[in-house]
Amino acid sequence: MPLLDIPTLNVIQLGLGFFSTFFAFNSQGFIEEAVIDSAADSGNLNKHAGYYSLSIIYAVFTVANFVAAPIVDILTPKWAMVVGSLCYAIFQAGFLFLNEWYLYASSALLGLGASIIWTGQGSYLSQNCTKETTSRNSSMLWAMSESSLLGGGVFLFIVFSVQGASDQIPTSTINILYSVFTVLSVISTFIFAFLRAPFYPETVDRKNYGKLVGSTFKLMFTKKMILLAFVFAYTGIEQSFWTGIYPTCISFTKQLGSNTNALLALNAICTGFGQIAAGVLSGLLGDKVRKIGRDTLILIGTTVHLIVFALCFINFPQDSSLKKTDEMGGLIQPNLAIALIAGGLLGFGDAIWNTQIYSFLCDTFPKQSAQAFSLFKLYQSALSCAAFFYAPVLQLYWHLVILVVTSLFAACCFFYVERISRDKTSVRDSYNFEEDKVTNLRGDVQYRINENEQHNSG
Repeated sequence: MPLLDIPTLNVIQLGLGFFSTFFAFNSQGFIEEAVIDSAADSGNLNKHAGYYSLSIIYAVFTVANFVAAPIVDILTPKWAMVVGSLCYAIFQAGFLFLNEWYLYASSALLGLGASIIWTGQGSYLSQNCTKETTSRNSSMLWAMSESSLLGGGVFLFIVFSVQGASDQIPTSTINILYSVFTVLSVISTFIFAFLRAPFYPETVDRKNYGKLVGSTFKLMFTKKMILLAFVFAYTGIEQSFWTGIYPTCISFTKQLGSNTNALLALNAICTGFGQIAAGVLSGLLGDKVRKIGRDTLILIGTTVHLIVFALCFINFPQDSSLKKTDEMGGLIQPNLAIALIAGGLLGFGDAIWNTQIYSFLCDTFPKQSAQAFSLFKLYQSALSCAAFFYAPVLQLYWHLVILVVTSLFAACCFFYVERISRDKTSVRDSYNFEEDKVTNLRGDVQYRINENEQHNSG
């Protein structure tokens, strides 16, 4: 197979679109609460409006996922991603003239756009994969899209280094940052608009979208999906942690350095390195993932995250997720090197979890990819919404307790679902093998009968 066949080129272009979108969105997510905190000094915004904005995004995202599959089917995955990326652009533009009500309204719009852009991505990816290329393509897509963290981190570091040491982010800097973010979101819209048609398109009954929504609910209550709900939920909780809560802890921990906004950028770079490293590793393993087992990789991802949570406990003050503080960490004085290592490991573990979930869904639900990915994002966004909603009142150590418990439970659920899926695949493959043997035997017998008849008639 050529290195860059059409399906691979499609996935690469898809990755470029998501790189552009999330260079902007992930970068702003790292600094949103710090930007809001700076702007709140003028009295026009609530100091925790950033947390509330993110909570609204994921709340609408959750509800919208119930109808994301038919919307994507009507628009097609390509145009669904175009519409979704425009919603991101509208949200980013709002920071050029910060207004609390526009912030909340555009957050709701972004939640809708996010549901269809992610469901569209999952559907488009599935329609450009085979059993042999699923793991490679999903890992490649993840590495490309998450490399946006690295690029965004470098960009933020340059901007904040030029700005100099300051706890506050001036309006001029905010305007520069969000002008770039808005332009990048618009560029991604054009990248999606020029996507080719999927190489392995699904055949869908376009006459009954109520049936399509019904099939999403039906899939939701299957045994596999009920167990996977806990897996998806954990990815939502840890997503809210590494994208919003953890960067805020760095920004609010004064003992880490005088220019904590520049440190946010360094953390983004480290998280990006972690995401890319895990995506590249999964991609290089390729077909070997089937031999190693997705459950083994999930075990690695879980172990990495548990190490991170321990590092966060010893390194950060318990109030660092809520306000600026000069206090000591749980066991030691806050250390920048530990904070950055933890950021990189957070990204590594997150990528392991997500690439293996992508691979599992593409393999297990090839005929219901839009429904499966919409449910994935439904549960993920619901728990992200909950985490951002309780973030303004919960100390860091309680966040860590929740993360430890849910990570262990999610890992156990994934192990079980992977095992039963593997067993069913083995049984099905064995059945097909025996069926082929019987078919070949019947053909051989029929051939001999025909040969004897010809001989006798001759």
